[in-house]
Parts: sequence; C-alpha cells; structure tokens
Amino acid sequence: MSGLWHQVMRTMSQPGASPDDDILALAAADIALRNHPEPPADADVVLDIARSEFAAVLTVRQARIALQRAREMAREHARDQRYTDVGRAPEDPPDRA
Repeated sequence: MSGLWHQVMRTMSQPGASPDDDILALAAADIALRNHPEPPADADVVLDIARSEFAAVLTVRQARIALQRAREMAREHARDQRYTDVGRAPEDPPDRA
C-alpha cells in the first residue's frame, strides 16, 4: 500500500487544491484495518480516523466503500505474499519493506 501513501502525501501537499476524499477515505480505512483488527473496523471507525488524521469529512457510503476496497487490497497483498514465500527456503528471512 505504499503507493496509497504517496497519493495521500501528494493530495495533502497541493496548495490551494482540495484533497481527494476517496484517497483519504482509503487511507483511513487502511489505518482502521491495521489498528482495529478485533472487533473488525467499521465505517464509523473510518469516519473518525479520516476526521482526526486528515481533517476529512466523509460520507458513510465513502467510508464503507473505502473499507471494502482496503480489505480487498489487504487480501490481495496477503495472497501475493504467500506466493512469494512459497519459493523461499526455510532459512531465508522474509523481506522487510
């Protein structure tokens, strides 16, 4: 998700431009999934994070869509990581990004 955080930095650093709410919603959902695994994060958590971290006011619909998208991205990342780990010898340490 490093590409996401580059987009967040870009959208937040453009003077005079309105930040992209969809990008900020996805970033808030990413934070929610990382910080609230149990119980699972919901739209309210995403809304709170967007408001406190990015001063973004989102709709519940934006939060739900972003949360679903973040979950899909996390699943894809985990699947890709499993495929990468298959070829690694047991003594090889996992790559740290």
